[in-house]
Amino acid sequence: MNEIVMPKLSDTMTEGRIVSWKKRVGEAVRRGDVLAEVETDKANMELEAFASGVLLEIRVQSGELAQVGTVIAVIGKAEEKAAQAAPPEAAAPKAEPAAAAPEPEAVTAAPKAEPAAAAPKSEAAPKTEAGEPAAVPPKGEPAAAAKGAGREPPLEEAMELGGFQAREPAAATEEKPPTTEEKPAATPPGTAPPGERQGEAAPHEGGAAEREAAGGAEAERFPGQLPTESRERAAPVVRRRARELGIDLGQVKGSGPEGRILLQDLESYHPEPVPGESGRPAAPVVKGAAETGPKPLSRLRAAIAKTVTESWNSIPHFSVTMDILMDDAEALRRQLKQSGMPVTLNDVVVKGVSRALQAFPQLNASFVAGGIQLHSEINIGIAVGVPDGVLMPVVSGCQHLSLLEISQAGRGLVERARAGSLTEQEMSGGTFSVSNLGMYGVSEFNAIIYPSQAAVLAVGAVVDAAVVRAGVPAGAKLMKVTLSADHRLADGAYAAAFLVELKGILENPVRLLL
Repeated sequence: MNEIVMPKLSDTMTEGRIVSWKKRVGEAVRRGDVLAEVETDKANMELEAFASGVLLEIRVQSGELAQVGTVIAVIGKAEEKAAQAAPPEAAAPKAEPAAAAPEPEAVTAAPKAEPAAAAPKSEAAPKTEAGEPAAVPPKGEPAAAAKGAGREPPLEEAMELGGFQAREPAAATEEKPPTTEEKPAATPPGTAPPGERQGEAAPHEGGAAEREAAGGAEAERFPGQLPTESRERAAPVVRRRARELGIDLGQVKGSGPEGRILLQDLESYHPEPVPGESGRPAAPVVKGAAETGPKPLSRLRAAIAKTVTESWNSIPHFSVTMDILMDDAEALRRQLKQSGMPVTLNDVVVKGVSRALQAFPQLNASFVAGGIQLHSEINIGIAVGVPDGVLMPVVSGCQHLSLLEISQAGRGLVERARAGSLTEQEMSGGTFSVSNLGMYGVSEFNAIIYPSQAAVLAVGAVVDAAVVRAGVPAGAKLMKVTLSADHRLADGAYAAAFLVELKGILENPVRLLL
């Protein structure tokens, strides 16, 4: 068998959440198949199988968190699954012969079962300890059918409904009714007899109708829980949150895959008024709690909060800003587009930064204990906005790439970032970052340096502006860029000189093609 563990899918990942499983228990799996979608601290990523076989077990359900290295599933051969399952006969407790008629032992969870063959052959319905007739299955049907043994609740359901539920062996068994000579063993003090424990039905007593009635009672006591057949529509974390908010999950429409209910569905849920009750106030306490209570952070939002706090508290930032005329760069971009090579202004900036960094290596470095770690490769992270935050995929080896190659690599990273399919390699190893808010009309801003990097360039919008050229006013395409740098690695003059170099490259973009 092969154990599948929660992998470390990013350099800062310590735990992950299973968004959804793409394979089911018992389904064939081939090496390279996508097993699950995992939410990391940076993005949702696909988890691929590293071995072929059959998915024998899923240990971490959808919506649940697991630490890196935790076993989340098991892949093996079909016969290994059969070997794991204990035979019903082996699971059955050893029973005494009926003729001996010993006094039954005291129990706290479930009555000791006797073999069906040892049951009395009386046609009369056996009596329970309370003196009421017990359910007897019709002739020709196994005894287990009348006792409800055909449906065993999942362990997760049993745990959530308040305590452990006793379970009989899989083999069909029948309890031996006590005779007039037999005396039930005394129940230990503080322990309720079987079937009378508070909040728990007697194990294996009653048929489907009783189970259905019990299920309705449980639904009354536990709002937020789905019926058993629909529980797979919501992960445990969602059911728990629904109970906290007092929301009936049966009334919530899921927006996830196959109609699964997600946490955001609970936050946006507003119950419809019941006909005939329009004048009744709509649960102000629960409603108010949902609106005023803290909204849980997503994995990505929590990771961003941790990263920027670490950076701001540990890196002494300073910033310098410069105007760059982008007329020629914009003309080059249009010419390339007309030639069938779509290049964005952000691609032009990234290429220009990679050229400038070769002349200013201390901005392509990391501050480490004992000195400055210069990086031989120029790996530029590009900020990509996603619904819940920002991702920073990395274009690696920019000094070796042409403008068109940088454009192609960047376009692919942006598409995968928005689709949530970035790999660990695409999210790691950055040595410098570029953040562009120009498409939103932002003229200038200061960005926060990514930990382990020396600087980040904030790019503003290209705007029409009036400039003076050779003493004559003229119109121009103007862009402001702001460099935030680590003062331990660079000073203001060094940072300003870098921007002068970048300005010279972008205002004479033919240098980008050399």
